[in-house]
Amino acid sequence: MSPLPLLRLPFLPLQNIIQTWNIYEIYHFAKVSKRTKSVARAAVRKPLDISLTNGECFLIKTSFAGNSGIVPRGPETWLFELRDNSERDNTDSDVYNEKDVYHTLNLFSDNPLLLFLDTLKLLFEVFNCSITIYWIGWKSEDMRQVIDWMNGCDKLTTIRNVHFSLNINNQMTLSLFLETFQKKLGRLIMYSEVSDIAPLKFSMEIERLSYYGARWVNLPILMSMNTCKRFYLGASLLSNQDINVFLRSWKEGKSNSILEVLHVYVPDQEDWKAILNGLGAVVRHPTKVTRCYINNLWYYGGVDIQRVDGKIGTVMWTHYVGSNEHEKIPRNIIEEFEKTKQEWVGTNSDVVFEEKGNEIQVSDEEKIIEQHLPENCFNFTFVVWK
Repeated sequence: MSPLPLLRLPFLPLQNIIQTWNIYEIYHFAKVSKRTKSVARAAVRKPLDISLTNGECFLIKTSFAGNSGIVPRGPETWLFELRDNSERDNTDSDVYNEKDVYHTLNLFSDNPLLLFLDTLKLLFEVFNCSITIYWIGWKSEDMRQVIDWMNGCDKLTTIRNVHFSLNINNQMTLSLFLETFQKKLGRLIMYSEVSDIAPLKFSMEIERLSYYGARWVNLPILMSMNTCKRFYLGASLLSNQDINVFLRSWKEGKSNSILEVLHVYVPDQEDWKAILNGLGAVVRHPTKVTRCYINNLWYYGGVDIQRVDGKIGTVMWTHYVGSNEHEKIPRNIIEEFEKTKQEWVGTNSDVVFEEKGNEIQVSDEEKIIEQHLPENCFNFTFVVWK
């Protein structure tokens, strides 16, 4: 039987054939010529999930979007391992893991980093790629070259996730990424063993920053994060007075202008008079207002602070969190609000407590609110409404 002349076929039959191929087959077809690359790009419609790591070798993990979860959905995950030519005799070029349903493809070069970048370039030229990076174990110079490539890649506008494990030896690489990467970042996930680091400079817009590990966020670091929208920072080094300074700066429009939410644990006895001092805040009664944040998270009440441009930010204190906008407020929540209000009567605070409303009803039931907090910390949450 003679071979099938693929490039002589009309586009639609050829497209149907290409769409049955796996990632590696499409990759090799696209490498043949400019024409095959163009055909592959036009034929492929599935978006590609990519993750980048660097351990024993440079690794590109690829899978069609939706097929990278825990449950295997067929042999659709392909690992491109870019290795030095010196490892060629000791490494299989193609390894299939039947249990976890993925292929490992070892590609060799005298310059594995250059091959790594060339492979990435081709994948981006053919597929619509979503990218996650694990900045763990990278040399600074290798990291800089990858960042330079990403900054110059027109098809890369946003990195979905970046994972960074911070220790005493790699703080400079974190600064290198934050100060030189020029595209948007969906989520920065940080793990840390250290608590004493210098203020960071953020050059890119970050949708979400999540932090796990040692306490490290102090006031200068928090106020340097001017390009971040959402913070989930874990236990911090902040104090009640630090939170007050932060809120004053936000109110005056001096810092954190694009902030949408801050969630942090403060290692101190909560002192709301110190936190809200001088802010002209209004404590909204839980029966007066309900607002939605992120689909099914509804906040009843809270403490409103108005920024100089009119935007409202709310400190989540004397509030209630519900799953929809039509819940009845538990009776003990209202009782706690009234008790707190009486405790502030006669003080010199400029905080105003709102009266009870009629729009949101009160239930006779009581709500037990359990909070799992780090030892000797209180939960501070601040939401800015769009």
